[in-house]
Amino acid sequence: MNQLLADLGARWMWALALVLAFPAALLALNELAFDLVRRGRPIATSVRFVRTWVLSALVFVLFLRNVLDLPGEHLWVRLALTLFWVCVVLAVLGAINTVVFEQASQGSWQSRVPKLLRDLVRLLLVATAGALVFSFVWGRELSGALAALGVTSIVVGLALQEPLGNLFSGLMLLMERPFEVGDNVEVAGASGVVKEINWRSAHIKSARGVVQIVPNSTLNKEIINNYSRPRPVRMEEIEVAFSYDDPPNLVRDSLLEVAQGTPGVMQDPAPIAATFAYTPSAISYKLIYRTTEDDRWPVRNDVVTRIWYVAKRRGLTMPYPVVRQINYDAEGPFVPPVVPPVEQLRRLSKVSTLSDDEGQVRALTFGRDEVIFSEGSELSGVYLLISGAVSLEVGADGVYSPIGAVAAGEYFGEAGMYGVQPAEMRAVASLDCAVLWMSPETVRTLFEASPRLARETGQILEARRRAMQAARQLTRRG
Repeated sequence: MNQLLADLGARWMWALALVLAFPAALLALNELAFDLVRRGRPIATSVRFVRTWVLSALVFVLFLRNVLDLPGEHLWVRLALTLFWVCVVLAVLGAINTVVFEQASQGSWQSRVPKLLRDLVRLLLVATAGALVFSFVWGRELSGALAALGVTSIVVGLALQEPLGNLFSGLMLLMERPFEVGDNVEVAGASGVVKEINWRSAHIKSARGVVQIVPNSTLNKEIINNYSRPRPVRMEEIEVAFSYDDPPNLVRDSLLEVAQGTPGVMQDPAPIAATFAYTPSAISYKLIYRTTEDDRWPVRNDVVTRIWYVAKRRGLTMPYPVVRQINYDAEGPFVPPVVPPVEQLRRLSKVSTLSDDEGQVRALTFGRDEVIFSEGSELSGVYLLISGAVSLEVGADGVYSPIGAVAAGEYFGEAGMYGVQPAEMRAVASLDCAVLWMSPETVRTLFEASPRLARETGQILEARRRAMQAARQLTRRG
């Protein structure tokens, strides 16, 4: 009788303790979770899980064992213990994931661990915890289950050899991270931007819009060219040929002029122009420069286009393939008539007293967006626009504002009219332009022969000067 009363008293004490402790613990965990949420801590999710599931499962186990006095082998007790330990494992894994990975700073080793690997480790730990619960709570032997699991693993491994190979290759790639989504890569005959990486393959979208799917096992065996690391820089080579009559140093200087004046061409490291080879009809040269991967084709287009214009201005010749033609009827080879620059100027100005010295007038050609002369550069003559369009601009802190446009038949670069003078503005070709450069002596001869031309030109130049001053004042106010 006394033992019965003692057991009954112990049960009542446990019941009273649970009635008092459970609400208190619930309130404490609730306040802790609210404080963590208010401070923006991700661990608040794990605290709420402990409050809702772990604490409730623990109270249920204590109630069954100590209040109802059910034995440990009872079905309800085993179910309650299973629920409790499952909740504990999930709470611990969730807290570790939050503290170690979700709060990791960008660039740390935790942030580089792939999510797929974390999920697999989590699954392995849950399976291990389940096996322990199965053994200790339910009293079952694991040897038979492990043997069956081993046989099943062998069968599944043989049946899924290729998918599992892709899976583990994907894990190795994700751990090493040779490329990420958004990188520009070239591997196994596929090149383009990486759009997706999963457990089986990588999806690479080519420049033509075709998505190429490369298995992870192939990626693990092939050499991967990642053009986005350490920075998206690509080296480009352009091979061109010029005549044997053109001095190699002049050609190399011309190619470097193109590279240095083309936006998008990196100047560090500096571009290289090299004499490459002697061919039967020409000397071959290579222009080597670096640019970003995204700008590769637009920059290459600009460089190749500007080479033609620079060669035209400097009198360089890009020879045709050697063709020998024997004409017995003709007295000599046909040569198209070439009008000297001085003669062009005579026809345009209708001034016949110009000097025949070819060095006094030169015909130049500029491509669209090429800078004819820069602000502050030395001018030693005046330009006459034959065709095309030219924009005149003034700059402040590297930003240029247009102040006027030059039409065909108008002069610009007037600062060079009086000898070598610095340019007060820069001139940029808005379209492909044909230009005549005239020495100061030639300009004076023109104006002396045609006072009207001098007067009209002076009015235009004065208007440009006022526009330039207004633009500079506006820039200072801004």
